[in-house]
Amino acid sequence: MRRPCTALVFALFVVLLITSPTLLLAARDAGSVADSLRERGIPPLLVAGLISMIPIFELRGGIPVGIALFKLHPVTVYFTCVVFNLIPVLPILLLLNPLRRLLSRVPPFRGLFRYLERKAAKNKRLIERYEEIGLTLFVAIPLPVTGAWTGSIIAEVMGLKVMKSFLSITLGVALAGIIVTMLTLLRIYGLVGALAILLTFLIVYIIRARRDLRSGKEKKTGETDREEHIPS
Repeated sequence: MRRPCTALVFALFVVLLITSPTLLLAARDAGSVADSLRERGIPPLLVAGLISMIPIFELRGGIPVGIALFKLHPVTVYFTCVVFNLIPVLPILLLLNPLRRLLSRVPPFRGLFRYLERKAAKNKRLIERYEEIGLTLFVAIPLPVTGAWTGSIIAEVMGLKVMKSFLSITLGVALAGIIVTMLTLLRIYGLVGALAILLTFLIVYIIRARRDLRSGKEKKTGETDREEHIPS
């Protein structure tokens, strides 16, 4: 189990490093939405929170808007955006299935729910294999196709337990918030830090793999020697 988990975390670091530019694009697009909301007199912190509720932005848009655009305190922005991002989770987990049964009879909604089921099927292997950890990691990586909304929909479509799913998604959102906050504050230094973590993890992984391989060979050699000394 340790090796698959190690490989999974390594892959997630690679994804984070490669897709970090998407955070910049999301922040740019969210900035125009934030300006529109501010023109309506909505307070800056509430604007950041509301943007975090929008599926196409979530934390990738809300946190950079609060910190970089409005110059609010990072800790305040982090907790506000995380809370707002979690608001849709329980309604989705509790109400999506009844709504699906009711609205699947209507052709436009039938196509929508089929699309959601296909989307869940694509990520089913990861979440089934690692269960709650898989759902947490899926939500934790701040990409356009991941996050609290998609994670909630996948959990509901797969029939996962509501409270376990909610706790896993909450942890994933908290981790995603830390990642986005770090990249927002550090910018290029955050990317360098992610690269340093990636390289460190790679080195540790290689050392562990070689040590496990050596240990396996020694164990196999010992078993062979014992079999040779067993009298027939």
